[in-house]
Amino acid sequence: MMNGLSLELLKTKRRGIWLVFAALLGTIVLWGGANVSDARFLKFGWRMVLYNLPLLNAVLIPTGIAVFASRIIDMEHKGNTWKLLETLEGKFELYLAKVLYGLIAVLLFSIAELLLFAAVGLVVGFEGTPDLWAFGLSFVQTFAITLNLYLLQMLLSLLFANQAVALCVGLCGSMAGLFLMYVPWPILKNIVPWGHYGAAMFVSMDWNKAQGIQGFYYVHQENGIFFFVIGWFVFLFAGGWYAFKNMDIDGCHLAFKRPAATAQTTSHHAPLSGKPPASSPLPVELLKIKRSPIWIAFIVLPLISAFIGTGNYLNNLEVLTSTWHSLWTQHALFFCYFFMPPLVGVYASYLWRLEHNGANWNMVLTTTPVWRLVWNKILLCTVITFCTLGWLCVLYLLCGLYAGITEPVPASLLEWLACGVLGGTAVCAAQCFLSLVIRSFAVPIGMALIGGIGGLFFTSKGLYYLLPYSLMSMGMRANNPSIQVNLAQFAGWSVMFIVLFYLLSVWYIKCHDVRTQA
Repeated sequence: MMNGLSLELLKTKRRGIWLVFAALLGTIVLWGGANVSDARFLKFGWRMVLYNLPLLNAVLIPTGIAVFASRIIDMEHKGNTWKLLETLEGKFELYLAKVLYGLIAVLLFSIAELLLFAAVGLVVGFEGTPDLWAFGLSFVQTFAITLNLYLLQMLLSLLFANQAVALCVGLCGSMAGLFLMYVPWPILKNIVPWGHYGAAMFVSMDWNKAQGIQGFYYVHQENGIFFFVIGWFVFLFAGGWYAFKNMDIDGCHLAFKRPAATAQTTSHHAPLSGKPPASSPLPVELLKIKRSPIWIAFIVLPLISAFIGTGNYLNNLEVLTSTWHSLWTQHALFFCYFFMPPLVGVYASYLWRLEHNGANWNMVLTTTPVWRLVWNKILLCTVITFCTLGWLCVLYLLCGLYAGITEPVPASLLEWLACGVLGGTAVCAAQCFLSLVIRSFAVPIGMALIGGIGGLFFTSKGLYYLLPYSLMSMGMRANNPSIQVNLAQFAGWSVMFIVLFYLLSVWYIKCHDVRTQA
């Protein structure tokens, strides 16, 4: 067991894998502690922390834990070392080592999260003393639920060598966790593992629309969530072991594989002899995303956002009185800041994935100029982003009809979409650069999640133009459809970011292509 754990530690040495949890932890603490110094909250700050933690964890941890699990598993897939590992240690010991490695990481994360929020409360000056039993219960719940999500993501990373599958599921899990916070069906929260953060909440808020937040109080917690968490742990641990023991040189025998194809049917490159074809490389980029798992997130994430937004709109009609504008904020706010940036990160990472395998850089650059290769990546990523935002707008219109809104659709919707695509192109350029420089599929997606949250911070300070992630959200008017944007300034900053990251990508390939990527 210890030998297997030492192997995991050596394999992840200098890979920055612990930075994933550090970044996730920092994001949660900064976001959760943004308004704790407000004098209104000082008297019930300790319970407010316990109320906010499940929401923060449900939104951020599923994507973060998917990145972490992928970083642990993808090395074996890339190096085809499944059989090699068996010569060093027994298979069950190797599996336990991976589980233990994740368990230690989740344990340290849960402890650090609790201590950091306690430190924030002491520094800010929350009144009274924290209830130790409540913080202890919160720690146990966070640890157990996060460990289950780690086992789930590890299982997906084992089954699919293409890590886009596991990461898309993790991204959809973050949106599902947010959605399940607001559904009135407790059984659904208990069944779905991403809903366990919401099902385990034991602090509620006393609020009325006349006076706002009045305080927080403890509520009775059903014991059923305990049995569901234990049940999921047993199922995921056993399922992970069953998948792991079927791992072979070419991956897991349980995973669906296409039949081997002949060279004539698989080769999309120029022949070894003769003049290369003069057709545009763009169709080649399209072939890379054909039947790819990124379409899972493309379809599912806007759907979940539409469900959440429409449900929240219908439940708050007495407050949300601006019809189409109110519905738009409910649809776009969380999606544009927390889910669209990492979704663009998935698109960009997938487009660069093939070049990072083997020595493909040397082959690609013999047929395609660098400037054209980078442009095609950014262009296709932008096209997919446009389709995603268009899908969001279609769902918005359909949900508006379902909600019974009879007023005309705002004409500014086309402007929101156009500005969102322009700002989204800046995000595409930034993510394409990150996915070019960072060979890991998962890390740029985690950075995009942090970038989206950073965009919310910059927007709140009126500095949206300093970060490409906030440009896209501001262009979509996600937080306020009535806000006026200086279109010339918006377009100027967007074009500046696009050109900047495009030139950086071209420069990087010209300086590093063969020496570092071959």
